[in-house]
Amino acid sequence: MKLLTSVVLTLSALTALTACSRNDAYYGRTTSVSIVDSSERLKLNTKISLSDVIAFAENLTNKMLTSKYIARAKKPPRVIVAELRQNTHDENLRIEDIQDRITEVLLNSAQVRIVDESANRFDYIMRTEITDMITYAPDGQKLVDYTMKIKLFDINGELKGQWSDDLSLFKNR
Repeated sequence: MKLLTSVVLTLSALTALTACSRNDAYYGRTTSVSIVDSSERLKLNTKISLSDVIAFAENLTNKMLTSKYIARAKKPPRVIVAELRQNTHDENLRIEDIQDRITEVLLNSAQVRIVDESANRFDYIMRTEITDMITYAPDGQKLVDYTMKIKLFDINGELKGQWSDDLSLFKNR
């Protein structure tokens, strides 16, 4: 009876763990961190995955595309997409992939025309930054809050819009 109870508990635990993870076939691994609604962003691991941060960037870029400067423009504005600034503790965060995804979302929207930084004529410069803040609870629990911001400046350097989003990753000790 004791053995049967142990087997049932083990199977239950494995089932629960399997249900909490997702299979990321593209990267060939299983992870338990993913983007969900802002109200449910507390996770069980502080390691952010590439797919999570790319989804994070997509959501934020789409917010910017709904702004009056882009969505209500008479013709697609010419935008310089400045290099993304990485101000996190994670040296392995693949900034080029995030930058490429932001550019792809902008291009696929057909709402803007992307021009090179050497262009003489443009309407806006888009600057993006990702930061993090690490805190620890008294019991040793770790919380990492990631913030991504997009700022849109006009040709005269005036800030026209700013959008941000947060992602909190939590790890029990």
